[in-house]
Amino acid sequence: MIRNIHNLDEFSTLKKEQEFFFLVFYTDSSENSKKTLSLLKDIHSEYKDVPGYAVNASQVKDIHPVLNVNSVPTVLAFKNGKIVKNIQGLQTKDHYEMLFYDSPAAATGDGQEKQHSVVVYSTPSCSWCNRLKQHLRKKRVRFRDVDVSRDQRAAQSLMERTGQTGVPQTEIDGQWIVGFDQSRIDRLLGLAR
Repeated sequence: MIRNIHNLDEFSTLKKEQEFFFLVFYTDSSENSKKTLSLLKDIHSEYKDVPGYAVNASQVKDIHPVLNVNSVPTVLAFKNGKIVKNIQGLQTKDHYEMLFYDSPAAATGDGQEKQHSVVVYSTPSCSWCNRLKQHLRKKRVRFRDVDVSRDQRAAQSLMERTGQTGVPQTEIDGQWIVGFDQSRIDRLLGLAR
């Protein structure tokens, strides 16, 4: 659940007590703010361990000037009391999910597991691409997403490397997977039990 912050004192206490949290500035009159809050609530349901807070900037006037927030929606991620991410304006769900990558909840196991190099080559309209990325997010695997519909050089390079033009294609630690082969992906990432 995303809780509302009502004043600067409450925010200052929060900053001292929480190792990692996100804070969204919004107003009731902004449609983009409402959409941002809705997206963050959806994402937050998957990352319940990450504290989330909201500030209604039209009612709470003492926090946004201190943080130099001049527009809504603005989403800030804090780690050890410092801003580590600043996202302004309405963004995609994928973009907001990047907020959670630096959170303690994003770590799995004892923190000693290998950090894998994962690159997903996809297009926005590809349903299998979206399923693959959703699977990686649920498993809290960091990955870089390359939209080959917008990056022709990446599309050409992909064709040269794999001989395939279809998406999704995923490179995990130098090994290629064409399509959404969940069991092979999980095996390469050490997620198969």
